[in-house]
Amino acid sequence: MSTNNCNCGTAVLDRGAIERPRFFPRQLVTPDDLTLGQEYFRNKLRRVIRYLHGWGTVCGAKVVLSDPPKPWKVVIKTGYLLGPYGDEIVLEHDICFDLRTRCVAAASGDACTEVVDPLCPDQTLDPRPASKPAWIAVRYKEIPSRPVRVQPVGCGCDDTACEYSRWRDGYEICVLDACPDSHKGAVPDWDALIHAHGIPNCPPCPTDPWVVLAKVEFDDKGNVKTIDNCSCRRMVLSLALFWTRCNEPVIVGSTEGSAVPSGATPPTS
Repeated sequence: MSTNNCNCGTAVLDRGAIERPRFFPRQLVTPDDLTLGQEYFRNKLRRVIRYLHGWGTVCGAKVVLSDPPKPWKVVIKTGYLLGPYGDEIVLEHDICFDLRTRCVAAASGDACTEVVDPLCPDQTLDPRPASKPAWIAVRYKEIPSRPVRVQPVGCGCDDTACEYSRWRDGYEICVLDACPDSHKGAVPDWDALIHAHGIPNCPPCPTDPWVVLAKVEFDDKGNVKTIDNCSCRRMVLSLALFWTRCNEPVIVGSTEGSAVPSGATPPTS
């Protein structure tokens, strides 16, 4: 499995970060060579995301009450997020989450039934004290998928062995006991950043993988009292909703069939 650590402040980056394979005739290509090529471009994309876009919630991922309201249950809406290490986190559908569940990997489900971790179906629910709020957070997670049977190497004693043939970009939703330090502090002064004339420092290496979605408070019976989507949420500035129209003049045709700019006088014979 590939690493998703940015390795800030080190002279030698992780495998695949600055090196890619070079293929030549009659070369024996190994799985490491092919994986190295994938990791080169993945790490390049991660650096672009970290240094040019930042990390946090891009859109959506709002936490709301279940409908109808049920004890311990909230719904996380669809959304798109960027993780602290430059990974995409895509919530493709609404997720029903049980606050008593510490962590759920690649959560799924539409109705607010009991949440089951597909990788650990026998999970136990952890009752939480009513006086202690919960912070719902998500992090990127690679999940192996599509197992295939591996061809035996020798006598066939291991002909039942399987390997996963795919990595699936997934996520893990967890309950934190406090808002991480990475989400605290004052919002940057945009005007000062835009008009700064000095050389900016590179952003520090993240200390945790979490993107916090909301702070939830509840009573001793699990009834949700408040959902705060903003006090501990980092938002990434997106230009997806900004657009405009051009103001070029309309082009009209002349009687001779040649085009002339709008408002201009067609040529006369």
